[in-house]
Amino acid sequence: MTRPSLWVFDVQRKVTYKNLSNWYKELREFRPQIPCIVVANKIDADLKVTQKSFSFPKKLHLPFYFVSAADGTNVVKLFNDAIKLAVAYKQNSGDFMDEVLKELENFDLEKKEEEKEPSDQEEEENRLEGALPST
Repeated sequence: MTRPSLWVFDVQRKVTYKNLSNWYKELREFRPQIPCIVVANKIDADLKVTQKSFSFPKKLHLPFYFVSAADGTNVVKLFNDAIKLAVAYKQNSGDFMDEVLKELENFDLEKKEEEKEPSDQEEEENRLEGALPST
């Protein structure tokens, strides 16, 4: 299943926020439709940060969450919502890269199945081995 892209920044380190725009632009070159979620982490250090407005998610109309991985604030809600986004995206995706990845996954599964299945000759040898008395 395709997962949403989580864009997590540390509210105590401004550089982690400033890099989001560049990373987002790069992602969109290759995955233009994949769902993205922006996450402000470490709010436990300073709850006042939850009163701030962050332009990056607002400008791009991306879901935005304030979380604390340390104390668990909003972590479950974030992942529940990310799962819902992933399911909705999978059901309605028209993304070319998803089709390519799905085909590659199917190819790998077919290859593994072929490797698992013994050949007719191996089956015959195994059958004969079981019929012969051991010495």
